[in-house]
Amino acid sequence: MKQSSRFYSSLGLLILLNAVIKPLWIFGIDRQVQNTAGTEAYGHYFAVFGLAYVLGFLLDWGLTTFLNRKLSAGEENGREAIAACIKLKIVFAFIYLIVVAVIAYVAGLRDWTIILSLAGIQILGSFFVFFRGLITAAQWFGTDAWLSVLDKTLMIIFCGSFLLFPAVTGTISIHTFLYLQLAATLLALIAVKLILWKRKILPVSFKNSRISKKDFQSMLPFGLIVLLMSMHNRLDGFLLERLHPNGAHEAGLYAGAYRLLDAFNMAGFLIASFLLPYIAKLKSENKNYDGVVLNARHLLVMVSLWVTAIAVFISPAIIHLLYRQQGEDAIPVMQYCLPVLMAYSITQVYGTVLTASGRIREFCVIVLVSVVINIILNLWLIPEFGAKGSAIAALVSQGICGVSCMIGAIHWEKLKMGWRSMGIYLFMAILLYFYFVGVRDWNVHALFKALIIVPVLGIIALISGMMNLNQWKKIQNH
Repeated sequence: MKQSSRFYSSLGLLILLNAVIKPLWIFGIDRQVQNTAGTEAYGHYFAVFGLAYVLGFLLDWGLTTFLNRKLSAGEENGREAIAACIKLKIVFAFIYLIVVAVIAYVAGLRDWTIILSLAGIQILGSFFVFFRGLITAAQWFGTDAWLSVLDKTLMIIFCGSFLLFPAVTGTISIHTFLYLQLAATLLALIAVKLILWKRKILPVSFKNSRISKKDFQSMLPFGLIVLLMSMHNRLDGFLLERLHPNGAHEAGLYAGAYRLLDAFNMAGFLIASFLLPYIAKLKSENKNYDGVVLNARHLLVMVSLWVTAIAVFISPAIIHLLYRQQGEDAIPVMQYCLPVLMAYSITQVYGTVLTASGRIREFCVIVLVSVVINIILNLWLIPEFGAKGSAIAALVSQGICGVSCMIGAIHWEKLKMGWRSMGIYLFMAILLYFYFVGVRDWNVHALFKALIIVPVLGIIALISGMMNLNQWKKIQNH
């Protein structure tokens, strides 16, 4: 089977598995925990999670991305590099715990069960992602596809038991929710280590394994990217809870909208995780990767246009369906939050191109400017507008980041812009607008209205050539 065939077939498996498991987790478990625990309690959890997530760069410093790129390119001394990275990650874990505890204390947070549990989940999750990176670097995309849903599958089983049988297990609380996540992540980590051990990827000895000063210096930009991207995506929840007079409630409203954004962003995140080692390997072999980049962009932009239309026209129906304790104040939050998916998608594609191509410094500058803009906007908007202000700040700063990454990657890597596809995107956007305006008075459920238009978008993509099934069949036949 050709390399491109393995990539596309495994990518399809990855998306299929995550399309089943991740929504179950997000809507069946995480959403239900918020409804059970309450908006304010979940809002506090969401804020602390944001802090733990942002500081997660201390757990890795770009080790995973650096090593993935190094192994994918076929460089020598792979096992020694793996051993050195594992030792460093253990040291980083202790540093991370100390920093999280200090910052939480200074910020006035005192629920140490939540703080330390979230820190523990981040540590275990960081090691899980690191070991998964070794699997994708070895081009075992099918194995990684199954592993990508393992932790969430275990969480669904554990947490689902509490939600389905409260008479037996008791009502689930935020603390119980955290303990179950810890257990599931630990079991997933053990599983991926056993796979690597069986396939003889993990080092037998850790003696004489170290990272050179040159490698460490080249790794730091990857760590900076992790920090900046984490700040850009998650710091707003923490700022919201700290800056607004009714911070926990506002953070809960924002968490409800962000949950949907996170769910729809799943496809972009998964595609990016495959694109990184794939593009790095093609770059090392001096092969063209224009086609796969455009294919990824077409798919994600079409989904983003549809989601944006849903946010604008049927947010009230979605909120009424998903959240028992949220009222009309949640509607504008969702209407500004979900369109951020378009910016996320563009950044996922072209940010990955910049990373795989070694243009980390340029990527860092783009994200740094975007983060500064985001923080300034949050400080300005949160006190008056709360969660809506955070959503507006995200829409502006993420949009700037996405467009800058796309223009930069196309210019520096001599990629195709695909101007014809831009016209098709515009046509789809206009079609969606007039469609949702036209069906506004239909006496059917809003979600049904949203689903009817999906086949039409697919047909347009096929007719326009943005989705070439013959090309995909040829790849599979090879």
